[in-house]
Amino acid sequence: MKNARLFRLTAAVLTAVLLLTLVACGGNNADPELSSSAPTTTTTTTTAPPPKGDLNTLTGKYDLFTKNDRYIGYVVTDEDSRHIQLNLEDADFYFESETEGGIPRILAVFSSIDRIPDEIGPVRSARPHFAKFAYAMDMIYCHIGGSTSGLATIQQLGVDDVRNAEQTSPILKNSQNYSWNRKVFTKAKVLNEIKQRGHSTATTYTGPYQFGEKAGTLPATTVDVKISGNYQMAFTYNAESGLYQKHRNSLSSPLHTTYTGGTIEVSNVIVMYDNRFVDPLDAKRYDFTMQSGDGILASGGTSRSIKWKITSGGLRYYEADGTTPLTVSAGKTFVCLTNKDFKAQTTVK
Repeated sequence: MKNARLFRLTAAVLTAVLLLTLVACGGNNADPELSSSAPTTTTTTTTAPPPKGDLNTLTGKYDLFTKNDRYIGYVVTDEDSRHIQLNLEDADFYFESETEGGIPRILAVFSSIDRIPDEIGPVRSARPHFAKFAYAMDMIYCHIGGSTSGLATIQQLGVDDVRNAEQTSPILKNSQNYSWNRKVFTKAKVLNEIKQRGHSTATTYTGPYQFGEKAGTLPATTVDVKISGNYQMAFTYNAESGLYQKHRNSLSSPLHTTYTGGTIEVSNVIVMYDNRFVDPLDAKRYDFTMQSGDGILASGGTSRSIKWKITSGGLRYYEADGTTPLTVSAGKTFVCLTNKDFKAQTTVK
């Protein structure tokens, strides 16, 4: 009897222990409210900022990932909207002026040989004031041939140039371009000639201006610059993008759009007034003094007067006092060189 009671007591204790164990371990019949669970871990993924390159002294952006920081510029035709232009919109900087007979051309400038497109064109011939401008900014100057004064200026100043990198483009060949507007310069040929000529691809030139935010005192929602009896350089400010959009001629003409689909849009428009004179070696063409003068900066929808000077240290732009370095907005810049006699016919409003 005693052993039977002991057996039953032992069985009861074991049963109780088993039930407690099942509850503690979360058995099949355990209450979910009493069950313990591991804490939830949340993983946050962050995107690393893009790498920061060296300062692009043409645009003020830190996007230069190369030590080849010498500028390179291509002379491109711009006298007729029917002329097809390739990859002109990719340039970091532009310089435009009259050549002869009222006809303008653009010098499309890239901040490095590592930024040039596979082809650009139509490439045209050298003119003296374009060569002077290239020299003042220590750039490699790309052209096909040139006027007598243009080639002489390259020789006299020692401008590093590329003149034999052309090929006929199938696109330009079938366009409305004249035969002399059908050539493009390819990247492969440009790089090969630079190597063959031994041109340096690095520079000590630090750029023509500095970057920052500085508003002008006058409005500049449109800029209309007379450059000859036949042509104007006109820009309309887009407040939404903060950029000036170039027109093909006057403000009433269409926006400047290239065959490769891009419009010419810049953060800054600089007007340079200078002394234009008849080329002494060719009465059909013009040249400019290219030493110093005044001008206008349009940026951010406002404008102000400026000065400019070319010395042994290169081209520099200044505020109206002539000594304070000019501050421009980060982004592309378009420079318009025109006869100082046309100053009264420049409209900025």
